[in-house]
Amino acid sequence: MATEIRMKPSGGLSDPVSSRFPACRSCQEQVRVQERQHLARELHDALGSLLMAAKLDIACIQPELTRISPAASAHLHHLTDILNQAMALKRRIIDGLEPPPLLTQGLAKAVARLAQDFSSASGIEVTTSLGDVVLPASAQLAVYRLAEEALTNIGKYAGASRSSISLLEANDGVQVEVEDDGVGFNADTDRNFGHGLIGMRHRIEACGGTLIVESEPGRGTRLRARLPTSGAAVN
Repeated sequence: MATEIRMKPSGGLSDPVSSRFPACRSCQEQVRVQERQHLARELHDALGSLLMAAKLDIACIQPELTRISPAASAHLHHLTDILNQAMALKRRIIDGLEPPPLLTQGLAKAVARLAQDFSSASGIEVTTSLGDVVLPASAQLAVYRLAEEALTNIGKYAGASRSSISLLEANDGVQVEVEDDGVGFNADTDRNFGHGLIGMRHRIEACGGTLIVESEPGRGTRLRARLPTSGAAVN
């Protein structure tokens, strides 16, 4: 039998209001999602326009400067490369704030794409069973990040040949499972997994959900999260 490790609510600097009133916690998470979306739009529209304007100005003066001073023209080429790097960085930041597949395709297709990309890059087989579940936007993002982080850990640490992801309706909520056939671990002693699991737990709990980790050395690992469809706490 795998060792079942229940990730208990963190102590210390918890919010007493949100911990007592799950609806408040859900509202807080929704505000965070809206803030991320607003920041992503600002980066795309405002910063993107400024960077593009700078590139256009360089393109306008490049021919004349090349004729007058080839050395100065070389600096403009270098500046153009820097602007291209800045635009690529802007795109990566926006993707981090709002995963494009999640916004354009929905949760099930976004997770399927995530699994496909991971399998192609790592050579690890990933099977999926993904239903078109209904979740608040904040919970969808939490599920996407859970799958993303879990696959990253599998690629880095698990030594697995196969893994699976399921996303299904269960009673009054949604259940998410990510499983692998890798080396497993003992969460009581192996601290390499601590920060990743803590981050997953915080995201799931912020949406009123629960996270259970089942693992044992040599027996693989299973992450099982359950989230409410309404954003209220799971009993």
